[in-house]
Amino acid sequence: MKYYSYEEFLEDLKDLYNKIDSKIGKPDAMIAIARGGLTMAHLLSLRWDLREVYTLNAISYQGDKQGDLIIKNIPNIPKGFSKVLIVDEIVDSGKSLIQIVKTLKELNPSVEFYTSAIFQKSTAVFQADFSLREPESWIDFFWEKDMFE
Repeated sequence: MKYYSYEEFLEDLKDLYNKIDSKIGKPDAMIAIARGGLTMAHLLSLRWDLREVYTLNAISYQGDKQGDLIIKNIPNIPKGFSKVLIVDEIVDSGKSLIQIVKTLKELNPSVEFYTSAIFQKSTAVFQADFSLREPESWIDFFWEKDMFE
């Protein structure tokens, strides 16, 4: 297991911001995949001064086991938006992100959706548009661990 600290997260998020901003610029909106993408979306939205931040729930893990995907609370993207960034902390199998993007595209065919994650497994069936690291083991994120100490 690897403990992923706030300090590492902050540096990585700055790098991720620069990577995204240099390729697509400021998105019209951001969708955080709850819960892992919430902390990312908050900080990225502050950096871009972006108020159009939405969430959706994508539930597939019970403990450390992945099961069937449940997607809930899908946001309504306002008309006229063309670039929406989806953020999550990790792309593990990639199956959830495939279904999330597919669902959002079906509901919003004129929107270009971009995906981002801090961690991206190279074996995933879906590769995020923007990512930074490949996990070597299970990640204990600071937001999952520090609240309980």
